[in-house]
Amino acid sequence: MKINGIGSALVDNLYSPVDFNSQEYRNWSAENNNGRGIITGGLIFKEDLEKLGGKPYRDIIEEMTGKNSTPKKNVGGPSIVTLIHVMQMLGKEKISIRYFGTRGDDENGRYLAEKINSFSIDTSGYLVREGQTPFTDVLIDPGYNQVGERSFITSPGTAGTMTGKDLPLSFFDADVLVFGGTALTTGIHDDLSMLLERGHMSGCRTFVNTVYDFRNEKLHPDRCWTLVKTDRYYRMIDLLITDNEEALRISGQISKEDALDFFSSKGVGSVIITHGPQDVACVSNGTFFMEKGTCTMPVSRAVDEERRKLPPDIMADTTGCGDNFAGGVYASVIQQMENGRNKPSLKQAVSWGIVSGGFTSLYEEGVYYEKTPGEKRGKIEQLLAVFKKQTGENFG
Repeated sequence: MKINGIGSALVDNLYSPVDFNSQEYRNWSAENNNGRGIITGGLIFKEDLEKLGGKPYRDIIEEMTGKNSTPKKNVGGPSIVTLIHVMQMLGKEKISIRYFGTRGDDENGRYLAEKINSFSIDTSGYLVREGQTPFTDVLIDPGYNQVGERSFITSPGTAGTMTGKDLPLSFFDADVLVFGGTALTTGIHDDLSMLLERGHMSGCRTFVNTVYDFRNEKLHPDRCWTLVKTDRYYRMIDLLITDNEEALRISGQISKEDALDFFSSKGVGSVIITHGPQDVACVSNGTFFMEKGTCTMPVSRAVDEERRKLPPDIMADTTGCGDNFAGGVYASVIQQMENGRNKPSLKQAVSWGIVSGGFTSLYEEGVYYEKTPGEKRGKIEQLLAVFKKQTGENFG
């Protein structure tokens, strides 16, 4: 089966531990700068932080993290992290994945290209453009408010330079198109409606997983975020995965139940809304999945138990949980389709998403580096077996 994916891929630089209560951090926090500055638990653009401080970004990051603090580099982004998890779950023998995006001709760009290739993902659509490869500096305080927190500083770099017109016809030569975090790749996001329509006309299944839309929130904080240009394009989405905050900001609703109703009424085939440690909410119109109507599924208790057992020196965090959740859902759907199921099971897919996202909270970073092929799938399957007993559902 052929999967083509497009959206955000960037380098994550993880700084840990960073004390969010320190004066060095608070000097740059939004709380201490009348709403301007780093939003604890949120994201700010590097350029905005430079404007606030009137000094080079490198000086600012060193002040907050310490001059001798060297970050841990990793692959990040809601598109590529999701696709990597799909490949780890299914393997190159069963599927082919091609990633489309842009990077700079710099150290970070070469690092990303090499890492993505190492997961057997085709990067022939990963274009080199003039400019800097996108990156996000992730500041991590593992003990903040006793549960830990992260703050993000990002630089879009070349991410916005690709538009729908840059995509070759071969992009639509796929069984499944995956649009991951396109709000961080603004040119693609603005053309999402056209790409969804062309995908449907080409007979592709279309999957969309969202990310916080910082551009629209900054430009129009009083308006709903734009996902598609007009309502008719919602009908071009077979599966939409979003978290609660993103669902509410896109739909303009006040609860995830209302958001489900909104997307369903617009014709989205199926919707999954995550909400941190709260239940996952879903709706399906029965066109793509075998289930029809709404349902909820709990998070994994086994993951919570495993997290409590982690040694103090394990720097686990929630980076990439949402991306791996989406990847788990997609992997299950694709596997069910490969096994000849005409309509896959939504509950089965969501169960894979829940344990995949939960497993990500048991290690540092969003991408899990296997010692041997199949290692990650084996761990996911163990969590899934326990999750079946927790829910009493007879899904695969």
